[in-house]
Amino acid sequence: MTTKAKRALTQVAGIEVEVFQMPDGSYVMSQNQASNVIGLQGIYALRFLEESNIKVLPDKDFKDYRIAIESKADSRGGRGRIKVVPISIAFDFWLDQAFKGNVKAQALVRACGQETLQRRCDTAFNQSKSEQQYEQQSVINRDSWEQSREYCRDVHSSFTNSCIRWKFNAAMAHDAITIAVCGKTASELRELELINGTSDIGLNHVANRELLVKIAKVKFQFSKYWKGGISERVTRALTDVAK
Repeated sequence: MTTKAKRALTQVAGIEVEVFQMPDGSYVMSQNQASNVIGLQGIYALRFLEESNIKVLPDKDFKDYRIAIESKADSRGGRGRIKVVPISIAFDFWLDQAFKGNVKAQALVRACGQETLQRRCDTAFNQSKSEQQYEQQSVINRDSWEQSREYCRDVHSSFTNSCIRWKFNAAMAHDAITIAVCGKTASELRELELINGTSDIGLNHVANRELLVKIAKVKFQFSKYWKGGISERVTRALTDVAK
């Protein structure tokens, strides 16, 4: 008789996730869900497994590893066996997607990491918090990160269109803004490893969220003006942002 994996629902930074406990006590989730929680189709998790050539156990190739699961009371059938991936590999997949610029993955990984560190510190100082408190803070951390990146992407699009309209060199205008805000050009910041991610967000992911948002606000103001060269616009934008 086959022992079926037990199922349960949990919250990860505000995202409902269905997880399964194997007979040996280890945890897995479906390959589809590992992708879905970061806005991708299930095939992406499978591709990650194929590209990584991961075999967690000598006799288990998780590219096509299926398990029998408990049926739900409201189940209509069709999910007796599913393709799964260990939660450790699911997290590695999210991390890989975060490095590739997936904003949802970045927000989720960041929230998970912050919660883990917060829990460690609370334990070290004998601070007692409820699961709900930890989850609420994780939701805030995930949402704030994701929203700031979406804002930066929208602003960068307006900034780029403004440079095209007024025939500015976008790279020069971008450097003028980063120098004014950070004291360095974008390339200099990149060398200091303050930047990573994808080009469609412009300055990409400066580690300091407040600094990133300030740069975006300056770029937004820069794009609104109908008169002035690059230097004049940057100076004016800094003044307007400071108001």
